Amino acid sequence: MAAMRKHQVVIVVGETGSGKTTQLPKMAYELAVEEGKTGRVGCTQPRRLAAATVARRVAEEMGTGLGDRVGYQVRFVEKVQDETSIKFMTDGILLAETQRDRELRQYDTLIIDEAHERSLNIDFVLGYLKNLIKRRKDLRIVVSSATMDSGKFAEYFGGAPIVNVEGRTYPVEDYYLPARSDGEDLSRHVSRAVEWVTDMDPTGDVLIFLPGEREIRECADTLEGNNFPRTEILPLFARLGLDEQERVFNTGGSNRRVVLATNVAETSVTIPGIVYVIDSGLARVSRWNPARQIQRLQIEQISQASARQRRGRCGRVQEGICIRLYDEEIHDAADEYTDPEIRRSSLAGVILRMKSLKLPDVREFPFLSPPSAKAISEGHRTLEEVGAMEKDGALTRIGHQLARLPLDPRLGRMLIEAEQRNVLDAVLVMVGGMSVMDVRERPPEKQAEADKAHTKFNDEESDFLTLLHIWSAVNDFRDKRRFKRNQLRKYCKQNYISFRRVMEWDQVVNELGRLVQNTLKVKTKALSAERSQWGDEAEMHKSLLAGIPKQFGFWDKEKRIYRGTGGCEFAVFPGSGLFGKKRHEWLIAYELVETSRVFARKVAQLDVRWVEEVVPHLCRHRYHSPYWDEKQGAVYGKETVLCGGLTLVDGRNVFYGRVNPREAHEVFIREAVLGSGLRTRGKFMDRMDEVKAEVEDAEHKLRRSGGLWSEEAVYDFFLERIPSNICTAKAFQKWRTTGDNETQLMLTVEDCVWGEIEDLNDFPDLVWHGETGYHVSYNDTPGEREDGLVFELSLGDVAEFPDFLTSWVVPGLLEERVYLLIRSLPKSQRQACSPARDVTTAFLEEWKGWVPARDLLTELSSFLSKRTGHIIDVGMFDESRLPDGYRGKIRIWSDEDEELAFGTDIDELRQKLTGLMRDRLEIHVNEEWEMTGGEGWDFGTIPTVADDGVFPALVDEGKTVGMRAYLNKTEAAESHRAGAVRLFQIEQATQVDYVRRKLPLGMMGKVMLPAMDSGNGELVVDLLRVACEGAMGSPLPRDAEEFSRAASRGKGELFNCAAKVCEGFESMLTSYRIVSDWIQDNGSDRHLSVVAADLTEEIEWLLGSGFAWRAGYSRLVEYGRYFQAMEERLKRLESLPLVKDDEKRHRVCRLWDAWFVIWRKDPDNVSLWPVGWLLMEWRVAEFSPSQPRRNKVSEKMIERELQALDIGAY
Repeated sequence: MAAMRKHQVVIVVGETGSGKTTQLPKMAYELAVEEGKTGRVGCTQPRRLAAATVARRVAEEMGTGLGDRVGYQVRFVEKVQDETSIKFMTDGILLAETQRDRELRQYDTLIIDEAHERSLNIDFVLGYLKNLIKRRKDLRIVVSSATMDSGKFAEYFGGAPIVNVEGRTYPVEDYYLPARSDGEDLSRHVSRAVEWVTDMDPTGDVLIFLPGEREIRECADTLEGNNFPRTEILPLFARLGLDEQERVFNTGGSNRRVVLATNVAETSVTIPGIVYVIDSGLARVSRWNPARQIQRLQIEQISQASARQRRGRCGRVQEGICIRLYDEEIHDAADEYTDPEIRRSSLAGVILRMKSLKLPDVREFPFLSPPSAKAISEGHRTLEEVGAMEKDGALTRIGHQLARLPLDPRLGRMLIEAEQRNVLDAVLVMVGGMSVMDVRERPPEKQAEADKAHTKFNDEESDFLTLLHIWSAVNDFRDKRRFKRNQLRKYCKQNYISFRRVMEWDQVVNELGRLVQNTLKVKTKALSAERSQWGDEAEMHKSLLAGIPKQFGFWDKEKRIYRGTGGCEFAVFPGSGLFGKKRHEWLIAYELVETSRVFARKVAQLDVRWVEEVVPHLCRHRYHSPYWDEKQGAVYGKETVLCGGLTLVDGRNVFYGRVNPREAHEVFIREAVLGSGLRTRGKFMDRMDEVKAEVEDAEHKLRRSGGLWSEEAVYDFFLERIPSNICTAKAFQKWRTTGDNETQLMLTVEDCVWGEIEDLNDFPDLVWHGETGYHVSYNDTPGEREDGLVFELSLGDVAEFPDFLTSWVVPGLLEERVYLLIRSLPKSQRQACSPARDVTTAFLEEWKGWVPARDLLTELSSFLSKRTGHIIDVGMFDESRLPDGYRGKIRIWSDEDEELAFGTDIDELRQKLTGLMRDRLEIHVNEEWEMTGGEGWDFGTIPTVADDGVFPALVDEGKTVGMRAYLNKTEAAESHRAGAVRLFQIEQATQVDYVRRKLPLGMMGKVMLPAMDSGNGELVVDLLRVACEGAMGSPLPRDAEEFSRAASRGKGELFNCAAKVCEGFESMLTSYRIVSDWIQDNGSDRHLSVVAADLTEEIEWLLGSGFAWRAGYSRLVEYGRYFQAMEERLKRLESLPLVKDDEKRHRVCRLWDAWFVIWRKDPDNVSLWPVGWLLMEWRVAEFSPSQPRRNKVSEKMIERELQALDIGAY
């Protein structure tokens, strides 16, 4: 008291148990009474429980009721009267009072207890008081703690005296018990320490300090597994249910208590009866990362001050022992004091409140431990993000509103936004739920049951809606505004919900409602139990987003993690209702907390469009890729919207005239005017097209593609004349049609070319030969087919076009062509023509005025031979070395302007046109002859050859028969044969079906048939078709009467013909097997392999796909003759020298090979079949003279047939 009389500020360091918390307020009160002061003594505590507990204790000691001379005020509870002389409160309450009473006139003395905790509120109170005592010399300040840095506090208050108070009655002995190895986990380490204590004293209560809830549960499981006698394991942490917390303070039992606690037991909670303290040396510390906007909960080594606080929990009832689970060196190397909260927390709320109180800038405020510049910047940034502060530091309207709300600025911002969006009642509940600890409980021994009970509350889209579901459920137990406590308590217990936290949540919501009504001047009402009455859920989440505008991220499918703003990555916390469910593309998170990894807690699905709507001031817009949108008639561009480094919108179309008018105007000219993007064409555009076509034509003729037309010159022309504010079709149309504006836009050749255009007389559009002029086109397109000069001919020009004319090109190209031809000569001839340019000039001079009658190469070779005296033949020129641009080409057009042929040689093109004209002619003539879909003879009389020279014939259409005309006689005959047979099968369907089912094949035929078939039954079909052909007789009918007779006759002959066909098929099987076996045995023999190969080709023709139809009835009935001829050839090989067979084979194969190569490529080409049968007859005559022949055949006959097919013999 002597120090308090002499000094305005006193620092009191009182050891644990010294009574400083209860005695200092009474001493200050006595001193005030002694000095005649009437003001109050105010005493702050860091926690609500401590403020209420100490007030009750002091009231008892002073013999007064709580709320009379001694009272307390915490959030939601105020037990204070006007007569109250000693008031206990949280430091937050004192801070709130500074807004109403800036001089704190109600207090004569203020005691700041537990100052070592250095919370944000404590540091702010100390800084505020340091400035205040300069104005209020009558205000006495006492700062007290058990483990604070007293020297620093004394220096902070200008050398204030330090009073040390002894307090501990019993000594405490320290022991160090470090881990045996790195592999010993914490739970085993703790178990070993408890065993050590138990061996020494099995009855004394033990308090164990652990870093967090998870470690407490792990250690509890391990300790319970050890079955210590008469021992009760009790956890103690902030989220523990009220009933389980009370067990810790109940000392009436007979069992030893082992309490597993977090650092909540260091100062605020005094646990009676503790004899032993086991200190893990670890604590879970909350640290704010300003760069990443993350609140990190990490396990750290505690400071020496915290170690002393933990040690002080024992030695109160008897001598105590403190066992530290780490080395003494670690203890001595630890920080002396715990970092103040201001250095590891977000400063947004502090800065906002300081701004509201018109205090000095946070950088100038006299904090005991000034925050880092980075933390201050982060605080300013947070306020700017929620719209509370301008860039210059001035508070906005929202900022002033937030300053009057004693809430985290983020939460306050949510409420302000919710009021504007008409969802305040729902968001009040959400914010209240986020302001208290999670009301859901998960007892270690009943986690599965708790999770199952909580499932009904979970919302798969939003954890914030989960809060409303819980709120709605507990509100069913209200009677008007009051809870039916007994029923609610029972419901909470059944559903693993903390009744105490529900009550706190309700208090928070009510208090928030009062604050909002006073601050925002709006009324609130209770949230409806019906979800449909809650309001627009999207608007709720937008309100939340306003308070946490950068707490969102999107799902990265490749990394399988959420990417948040600022480059952070996070996962959904396992306790979330969205955990393990559908991966939403975007999520909003109330907080990001880093433990083993970064987790997002309280999350919801986010519509990314909300970010732009709610926090446009945080979005950056990038505009790029302007383009002309012809449909819209305006210049548009792409917009990319980013927030916090994340792309919200990528490639959205925007009107570019608003974004960048100058660039939009330039794009309008380039793409709308020059790019023909205007739907309404003016006369100026027609003029521009005419000028451009004129210039481009000149470019192609002069082979200067792109070398004359200047897009930039044209662009400059229009840029100078079209007003700079025009970037839409509508604006341009209005300007163009006003007055004579359009006349300014009439382009001339001089406005759009580089330099001057050369004389084009040497590049005519018509090349004359005699009285005939041939159109030519010019193309400067190197590498393309049309590059150079192209003679554009009609079909009528082809016959009379001179074959040498293309070699002379046109005068404008002739000089370079002659020069290049001379340069292509072999070296000796080229040297004789040197210098090539002079020789070229001489040649052109000689030919000046002459009309050529021969090829250029012929005339040039003659000229050079005479000039040089060297023999220079036409073949010495290497025209392949000339660029395509200097070689004349020919394109032939139809009367319908369709390209028919293109090339360099008129003779080749004439030949190519022959086949083309034949196809066209066939299409033309069939306009008269073609019929389809016949099922009887509806074709009249079909002549073998018509008057116009075509060959009409029936056509097999599968189920029907048609008719058409052919230009090729063989093709017509084969088509008519197939068509007639099909018509017979339609006419005599019953008989044909009967024969098909009773096909008279012998045993060997039935066995071999599947092996020789292609697998789809084609052979059986063809055998039946050939039988039908034989039944109809020869020649095949050409009119209805002939067909009727043939069909009638064929009905009776069909089975007999089928028998002959099958007999012919079977007659070759024996010889076929003999020949096949011989080929297999001798196919690798070096002498006989050539014979085997020859026979293989012969069999391929005879038995290849479709062979039966290809052979026809007359050949198939004697098919065995061909195979017997092959068998005879093999026998002759055994008796005659091989050279004999070789001579015949060489003679036959000279023609056979030429035909066989062509047939193998196109086996269905019926024009090749007759030659094939001629060759087979020749083979029989050559290799098997004893076999009968169908007709006489000779080598010359076959040569003539091959020549007719344009097949050259080898």
